Formats: sequence, structure tokens, C-alpha cells
Amino acid sequence: SGGQLTGPILPKEVWAKSPRPSKHTGQYWPYATTLFDYIRRAMPWQQPKSLTNDEVYALTAYILALNKIIDDGAGLDAGTLAKIRMPNREGFIIRFPDRI
Repeated sequence: SGGQLTGPILPKEVWAKSPRPSKHTGQYWPYATTLFDYIRRAMPWQQPKSLTNDEVYALTAYILALNKIIDDGAGLDAGTLAKIRMPNREGFIIRFPDRI
């Protein structure tokens, strides 16, 4: 089954220490452009790559708004999408200094 689309966004210190951290879109994904690309390539699952760019932008905006990363009704395009700072951008890769 797929991951959740929404959920609470926790500080990375709390999220990283959880025995089963949530990997929902708002918490886990480091870049909004990655979400856009995933939707563009994989959706809808019965007919991947069949959405127009406008549909992909709209769906990406909807998911980001559900996660309270952007305002409801905010429009997205290539310029605005690239400027979105995801909550876990700096915490996606957990580095362990003693294991380098």
C-alpha cells in the first residue's frame, strides 16, 4: 500500500527518533519538485504520464495545501514550485558523524 499523503509535521529531531517515522508527503519528501515529478511520471496508476502539466501542477498544489505547506488555492508553476521549501529539506538524509 502507498504512503499517507498528509499528517502532522514534526520537528526533525522528534521525527528521526521515532521507531516508525511517518513518511507522509509533507514530513518525508525533501523537495516539492520531486512530488511534481512523481505525480507526472506515475499518475494515475492505471495510465501513467497521461496528466497534462496543468493537471500535475494542480494535484501537486492540492497535496501541498493539504499538508499546509502552501495556502489553499495557491497556484503553482515551474517558478513557484521551485521556491517551495519543504519541512524536511534538511532532514531527509540523517547523518551519523560517528559512522562516516
